[in-house]
Amino acid sequence: MKLMLIFLFIASSVLAQSDANYNVLAGKLHKSGKVRVHILPETAKFKVQMDYDVKKKDWVPVPSKLLKGKTVMEFPDEFKTEAGYQNLENQKSLAIPKAILKFVKKADFGNLKNAYFIQVLPTNKKTKIDIVYHPSLPSVGWEKVQITFISKIPLLNGYQLIAKIK
Repeated sequence: MKLMLIFLFIASSVLAQSDANYNVLAGKLHKSGKVRVHILPETAKFKVQMDYDVKKKDWVPVPSKLLKGKTVMEFPDEFKTEAGYQNLENQKSLAIPKAILKFVKKADFGNLKNAYFIQVLPTNKKTKIDIVYHPSLPSVGWEKVQITFISKIPLLNGYQLIAKIK
C-alpha cells in the first residue's frame, strides 16, 4: 500500500511538472490571453505544445478563431534540461528542423540568477521568438516567451505578444 501511494505521488508530481501556465500581457491590439505549455510524451525528441487563447480588442479586424489554437515546437532532447541551453551557449547557434536556435546571453532576470536568453528563428520567417529559460522553473523552464511577428501587413509587422509564467 505504501509503495502504491509513493508511486501515485511521484507520478502526479511528474505530470504536474509537465505543464506551465502563462498570462499574455496586454498589447496595442489585444487585451489579454492565456497560454498553457505542455511537454508531449515523446522519447526521441523534446516536443512542446503551446495552447493559446488571445483576447483581441473589439475594434481589431481579426477573427477571434485565429487567436485560439495550438502549435507544437520540436527541440533536441537535450533541451529537456539545462544541458541543452549550456550547449547552445557554447555553440552560439544550432540549426534544428524548422528553426535556428541562437544563444543571446546569460544574465539575471528578475529574481532568477543566470537565466538563459535564447532566440528561436523559424525557417518560415513569420515570427521571431525570444525565450528566457531558467532550470528552477516548472515544465519547460521558460519564464517569458515573446513572439514578434514579421509580416507584410504594417499593423502586424513587429507586433509583439508577451507571455509570462503565472
